[in-house]
Amino acid sequence: ELLRRRRATEAVCAELTDQPYDVVYSPEHVACYLHREAMFSKACPRLLLMLVDAMTGEHPGLLPTKVPLHVRCVELHAYSKGGALLDAGHRDNGSKRTLIVQLSEAASFEGGHFVTWHEGQPVLHELQAGDGVLIHSERMHNVAPVTRGVRHSLVIELWVAPDNKQDRFS
Repeated sequence: ELLRRRRATEAVCAELTDQPYDVVYSPEHVACYLHREAMFSKACPRLLLMLVDAMTGEHPGLLPTKVPLHVRCVELHAYSKGGALLDAGHRDNGSKRTLIVQLSEAASFEGGHFVTWHEGQPVLHELQAGDGVLIHSERMHNVAPVTRGVRHSLVIELWVAPDNKQDRFS
């Protein structure tokens, strides 16, 4: 029940009613803050350490980190049919690096591609369960509409402030 922070005024579609969430972006897109009260770091300390180490290492196309980075958020996103992130200018402002990990098997949903842009053209990332994309957080990105099933992804953002243990913006 700690994960389920529903408000009576928030409505989610039938496919997401059993999903834990802290925020409703739309009836077809919800997210749960796994960093709240250090939940993820307490439950999976070694995994989080490995992911943060991987995120802060050197990667082609990403400038090396010059200062220590800390966890801003660990979020579990669920998108059902019609769910998407279609904000033309969406960036993870305030963060330095963002990792998106596909949790759902590709056969369990359709659509829902993670999208970045290269020279003004969209790049659809075909991800299998366990695949991830690491980007500079200021890089524009979206999620294409899910057309069937439910897509789950894990999103981790790093920033220069201390580890966040509250909501998305604290």
